[in-house]
Amino acid sequence: MPLDLTTRRNAESAAKAVDRLNELELIPRSPYPGSDVHWELACGRDGCDWTGRLFYSHLRPSRGHGRRHPGCIGTPNTHRPLLTDTELTTRLNHLFPESAFTVHQDANGRTITWTGSPDALHVAAHIGTSQGTLDRTP
Repeated sequence: MPLDLTTRRNAESAAKAVDRLNELELIPRSPYPGSDVHWELACGRDGCDWTGRLFYSHLRPSRGHGRRHPGCIGTPNTHRPLLTDTELTTRLNHLFPESAFTVHQDANGRTITWTGSPDALHVAAHIGTSQGTLDRTP
């Protein structure tokens, strides 16, 4: 059974996990399943086509290492964690079809806007906190 990402605790944990994957240059292939459940991931480094399942609990910074996956042959620092505006709106509109998301760029950076539900915390649970400022109009 999938983890309920609409609860505050689960959504906050999921956003932290997605941000951590970006640091490790890993790409989630499914929504955050929970810390001690295998998570389908792919390597985000150029030259490495690894896909597999890892526990997020083994990837936490508190574990004291920058573990990624065994045998990575990719080039470090080639992962592009920021989605393009089109990739971002496509993903969000797929995840939350009842809402229409738009992305705006200005001098302060990128802002993702929408009206109504879902709550910003639940959006961050799927895309992390580094994609841009989340601005929901109730």
